[in-house]
Amino acid sequence: MSDYENPEPPPSRVGGCLVQVVTHAVALALGAVVGIVGANMLEYYQNPDLLNRPEGELSRAELISRLDASEKAYAELLAEKAKREDAAKTEVEAANQKVGDLQGQVDKKQDDIKVLEAKVKKSNGKSAALKKELAEKQAELDALQVQLTQALEEKAQLEADLQVSRQETTVARGETEVAKTQTIDAKWDGFKSDAKVQICEKGNRNKLSKCREEVDAALTSARASKFKYCLASGQASPRLKPFDKKTDDAELPRYSEWVNQDSNFTQDAWYIVFCDPTLPESSVGGDEIEDLGN
Repeated sequence: MSDYENPEPPPSRVGGCLVQVVTHAVALALGAVVGIVGANMLEYYQNPDLLNRPEGELSRAELISRLDASEKAYAELLAEKAKREDAAKTEVEAANQKVGDLQGQVDKKQDDIKVLEAKVKKSNGKSAALKKELAEKQAELDALQVQLTQALEEKAQLEADLQVSRQETTVARGETEVAKTQTIDAKWDGFKSDAKVQICEKGNRNKLSKCREEVDAALTSARASKFKYCLASGQASPRLKPFDKKTDDAELPRYSEWVNQDSNFTQDAWYIVFCDPTLPESSVGGDEIEDLGN
């Protein structure tokens, strides 16, 4: 029988459609993978530390959020301990007043008894009224001395409680300052990283790397001290701002500085707005602020 009598069946239209569907699906999947990789690569070039973070480690934003919460909790603890310390001081002051009053009464009663004893002796013990009065005064003195002993014991306990309260307040103050320092340090690190991302947003890998190096070099320890001073003094966080020659004044705002006028990446383009350096710190001393910048 000839081939013409048994021709091969034509390709199935259903099979052809299936092949096209699978081909398109694979293409779409590959496109999505390429897009994700490309986005990650771009993100890497902008912020290389982001993808180097070990799995499970907090992001910078998460870290700062937790540090803020920790700082707030320690501040609340410090406020509670300080309140208890003030209450303990008040109790000790009241105890001192009570002891002083009782001691005064005891001293007066002892003087009265000495006078009565002299009168009884002078009367050769024949005055029943003097004897009775002396006995009553002695009983009153005994009662006062019991009260004074109790008051002294209460005072000693309150003073011990006050000492413990002071120690707890000191510990809480130290923990609060540590938490505040950790938060400020993290925010400074975040400020530097964000500055590199904002300023160094375009260019090839080498250009981006050079840009980040120059921005990092411009964010010196002196500027770290200024940044941390603003946060420690309770003022607004310093801001990195682009300079628009069309809309911005020729002079920078007060307390502002150019990022780096010697760099092509930032010359007449980016500046930092700091805070008023004359305002006092809210809770961190000047020496501690200086240490923060080291």
